[in-house]
Amino acid sequence: MQQSEIDPILLGKSLRFALDLVAAHRIAKGLTLDLERTTAIRETMEERVIVALTEVDLEAMPSNWSWHKAAETISIEIALQIIREQKHEPLDQDYLRQ
Repeated sequence: MQQSEIDPILLGKSLRFALDLVAAHRIAKGLTLDLERTTAIRETMEERVIVALTEVDLEAMPSNWSWHKAAETISIEIALQIIREQKHEPLDQDYLRQ
């Protein structure tokens, strides 16, 4: 699959649930969730999903295959990996004061 075949709007919609998972984990663990951090997480997830999708041979996929559904599934796996990577991140000091 070519990157030009991936609609950025549809890609963003496909990543919403996975981004919510990462955000919920960050909040539950007392990690920062500012705009800069959220943007970095989204960009990382988008990049990783795009790399995965560009490895797909569309001719080998069944006729009912959807890159949107594939992106959702891949993004959830990426979200879980991002969550594992956050294990050693320091807690948000403002969160600890509450």
